[in-house]
This record gives sequence, structure tokens and C-alpha cells, in this order.
Amino acid sequence: MFQHIQHARASDAALEGDPLAALHATMFARLDASIAKAWAGARRGRFWQQVTEHGCSSELYRVTMLQVYHYTRHNSINQAVSAFRADPEQLSLLRFVYEHAREELGHEQLVLRDLRAAGLLREGEELDPPLSATDALINYLYGVALREGPVPRLGYSYWAETAYTQLNPLLGRVRESLSLHERDLSFFCAHSAIDVKHAEQVRSTLRRTVSTAKEADAVHRVAVTSLWLTLELLEQA
Repeated sequence: MFQHIQHARASDAALEGDPLAALHATMFARLDASIAKAWAGARRGRFWQQVTEHGCSSELYRVTMLQVYHYTRHNSINQAVSAFRADPEQLSLLRFVYEHAREELGHEQLVLRDLRAAGLLREGEELDPPLSATDALINYLYGVALREGPVPRLGYSYWAETAYTQLNPLLGRVRESLSLHERDLSFFCAHSAIDVKHAEQVRSTLRRTVSTAKEADAVHRVAVTSLWLTLELLEQA
């Protein structure tokens, strides 16, 4: 106990002696609290209750996955577009943006593959259009990328790279309801495999690039808004 108190006091002293470390600690604590609150609200929502209590119908799965397809196909592009607002001197930030954009490229095709594997999409079939929340999410992220650049957009990446740990209970119910194998959920499996790495990269990039309370506020605003729009997408589905 005494050693724990000493360690806590040493950590507090380190934060007091390093304003940037204190800024980052506050930023991450605020982000984590707001994101946890949003997910808690989602678990009380209609979509979550329907899937966890009654299972997922094939139509609900089809509609939801098509909305995931619509916004995912833009993520690589709006990630790359955000570089337009970066300073050329920010080499590590730009490296992260370019590499992450490349890794996101084409992931929407996995959604279509999964729908075909479930027998819910025929080759050449016309796709449902984006729902209003999906359309808003797509255009919001483009707006952030074009107006504010890569640092605020990291707010979206911050929660998105850990989303699959939150969604695991739903994915389990989807598999049970539709008798799917893990290989039939290739979109989620592909992301879960790289998200641990990406999540740490996002945190590291935030530590390197956020140096003011205004920047921390922007990251928090984008995180909260983009997560709210994504959860609204599920409710509309």
C-alpha cells in the first residue's frame, strides 16, 4: 500500500513537472469517459436490445452491413485528404496518415463478401442507399479532414480502433442468429487483427501532435460526434 501511494505521488509529481504530460493525461481520461458513456447509452438503445435479446434477423444484418459498407468505402479517402491540412514538417504524423489510409483501402469489399457468404447479396444487385445518419457521418468526416486536418480526425480513429471490443457481444449474437462461421465475418475479423496495433499508434500519435488544450478539445469533439453518428446509424438501421 505504501509503495502504491509513493508511486501515485511520483506520477502526480511527474505530471506537475510536465505540462504536456498533464494535458495528455487529461485528454485521454476525458476521451475514455465520454466514449464509455456513449457505448453505455448504445447498450440501452433499440438496436442493441433487439440483437442481444431477440437475435439478429437476416434483414437487419443486411441493412446494417450495407451502411457499414457505405461509410467504410470513404475512410481511406478522408484519412488521406486530412493530410492536406498538415504541416509538411510533421513527418511522423503524415507517415501515420499515409500508412493508415493505405491499410484501410478496400475494406468495404469485405463487407460485400460477408453479405454474399450469408446469401444476402447477389452479384450485381443494387445496394440500398445510405441512411441519413450514414450520410451525415461520411460528410462530417470529410468536413473534419478538409477543414481541420489529421489531428482532430484522430478523435474518430481513437474510438474506432477499439470499437470491436465493444461490438463482440453483438457479433456473437449475429453468428448465432444466422448460423455464420467466423470466416463469414471477414470484415470484423480483419479489423480485430490490426486494431490493437492501430489503437496504440493513435495514442502515440496524439501524444506527439497534441500540444494545446484547443487541440485536445477538437480531438474530443470529433470523437464524440463521430461516435454519436455511428451509433445513430445503428438505431436507424
